Amino acid sequence: MSKIFSNIFKKEGGKPAGLDNRESLVNNICSTLTGIMEELSTAKGRQLIVWLDCEKQIEFDQYDSDNYRDLMLSTLAQKGFEFEQVTFKMGKPAEDNHNFFMIGDNNLEYLEVEECTIVKAPAVKKARIVAMDGCVVAPLKKKYLLSSEEITSGRIPAYNIGRGRFVQKNNVFRENHIFFDDDPVSPLREEYRCVSRNHAHIGFENTTGFFFQVDEGGAFPGKTLLINGGKTIRCESVNAKFPLQNGDKIIVKDSLAIKTILVYKDINE
Repeated sequence: MSKIFSNIFKKEGGKPAGLDNRESLVNNICSTLTGIMEELSTAKGRQLIVWLDCEKQIEFDQYDSDNYRDLMLSTLAQKGFEFEQVTFKMGKPAEDNHNFFMIGDNNLEYLEVEECTIVKAPAVKKARIVAMDGCVVAPLKKKYLLSSEEITSGRIPAYNIGRGRFVQKNNVFRENHIFFDDDPVSPLREEYRCVSRNHAHIGFENTTGFFFQVDEGGAFPGKTLLINGGKTIRCESVNAKFPLQNGDKIIVKDSLAIKTILVYKDINE
């Protein structure tokens, strides 16, 4: 990994000149880059590291913000320096680095350019859970949209499946996102008891995508089945995760018959 350090400019006094004017810092960076671009050849695929040898954290924090990084990237691109990203660091580059280049004794701002490997965030994956027609027991909505972003962002731990929207057991609260009727006066209340309040959930992992996993209430032998890639699986372990494929069916039954079928469907973006 090649690195190039270049002094931007110096100012007599105790802090970098750019700390008084962020725009002047960008302009000085552009001037410095113009002088070393023959050695760099291109900014594409690289990141620009701006070192600020500040005395106080509060001085550094004026620059280390998303808005200022975006402004600098935009300004540099207009000047022909299309870096992948800009990073600010407090202090100065290590003097034992053989690529380090220093001019004078009071240098307070430096540039470092290095190859940049950008790790892109995984694409948001979406899917649907659709209740099949004709089932005795059905969730309160026909279709439910699943989005990986809801889980990876931490807004919800998973898409919970169960009877009742908000339930509590052993002082633990749970929100069911795919939920069935839990009205105690419903004429079908006995039919709906096949679905537990904490029946199962659909989670998401970047490596496997959406997966199905029974919870304590759905792990009773023979209660929950999954047709996964054409193979019927008895879901009886709360530790087993089953990656979902387009067309997979989640089946809930009692001792006599199938009560509900939920179909997993990919959404092609």
